[in-house]
Amino acid sequence: MLEINNSEITNLAVLSLILLSFYVFLKWFTFPILKKLAKKTSTLIDDLLLDKKFVHRISFVFVFILFKIITVTSGYQLNIFLNPIFQRIFNAFFALTIGLTILEILTVVNKISEKIDFLRDKPIKGYIQIIKIIITSFVLIIIFALLTGQSVGYYISGLGALTAVLLLIFQDTILSFVASVQISQNDIIKVGDWIEVKEFGADGDVVDIALHTVKVQNWDKTITTIPTSKIVNTSVKNWRAMSDYGGRRIKRAINIDISSIKFLSDAELANLELLPPLKNYLLIKREELKEYNIKINDVDSGLEKRKLTNIGTYRAYIENYLKQNKNLNTESMTFLIRQLPSSPEGVPLEIYTFTNTTEWVAYEKIQSDIFDHLFAILPKFGLRAYQNGLLEAVAMKNLPFHQLED
Repeated sequence: MLEINNSEITNLAVLSLILLSFYVFLKWFTFPILKKLAKKTSTLIDDLLLDKKFVHRISFVFVFILFKIITVTSGYQLNIFLNPIFQRIFNAFFALTIGLTILEILTVVNKISEKIDFLRDKPIKGYIQIIKIIITSFVLIIIFALLTGQSVGYYISGLGALTAVLLLIFQDTILSFVASVQISQNDIIKVGDWIEVKEFGADGDVVDIALHTVKVQNWDKTITTIPTSKIVNTSVKNWRAMSDYGGRRIKRAINIDISSIKFLSDAELANLELLPPLKNYLLIKREELKEYNIKINDVDSGLEKRKLTNIGTYRAYIENYLKQNKNLNTESMTFLIRQLPSSPEGVPLEIYTFTNTTEWVAYEKIQSDIFDHLFAILPKFGLRAYQNGLLEAVAMKNLPFHQLED
């Protein structure tokens, strides 16, 4: 055992007091002053470098450096410090402290990337995590080498024989890293994107892209965690293009009851002409039909004359009505009102257009207002929306409910 005399005990106590005082001075005086000065500057990096956790770790590095400087001076070259076991332990702790400090610097770099606009939507966190894994592995090898007295190269050379085992252990990490590169290069998703991943029940905003996981905050405020590798192996619906386009699509149909479709009489047309969206349309259409029917009479009076239908007129009404809606972009974006193939549920009239906003609440209000009006005005055209069962029977007989059985 090492024998320590009284003078060495005194020197050891003085050294401990110096190191403790230096640590307290750094943590409670030097860094707080620098932090106050940093807050007055407009740069971001100095604020983040003075993060509490980073300051704590860098303080230990400075303490170790001061210890090394003092112990090489005369008077503090104690026998205990010259002991090989102490040297190994000291160097191992020093390497650990430096490794932890480097890892915290990488954390700071990640925080900085989140504040920079052109880096905010890049998967920087995933890259930093893989660098952290590599650094942690090397630090552990260095510590193990220092404690055992072997060279670092000795253990690194032995990794070749463990390659298969390492690949098995880190297969998820490797797959996730490759997926992170593909996500970045192919611009699949970014933080802030609205995505849908039906396989995992995710429907919401991407809040975090890490090495192993992608976190999605759903609209009900729950969090869905998706393995990063699955993002490139499964179907992901990204709504970012819709936001960039500047308009959100409305694609919805009104199913018209086939039994309510008919030709319009002159009296009905006269009433419909009072509707502003139809005034010009009916004026042009009636002239067109008049000319056609005159030609029919001249050629063969037995041919069927053309008449306007209520469903065709209603379709024209929808088109002109929506063109007047300031909340829709019917000029530069796709806009059409089309009749889809009939089915047992009636004849679908589909509205295909885009709003001039992508904001969800506003979009739903615009869409609801449009269909509120279009359903309410159906009776003016003698049309009914298809309804199955009892309601359909009531509508066809045009009776109140209590008279249906009669």
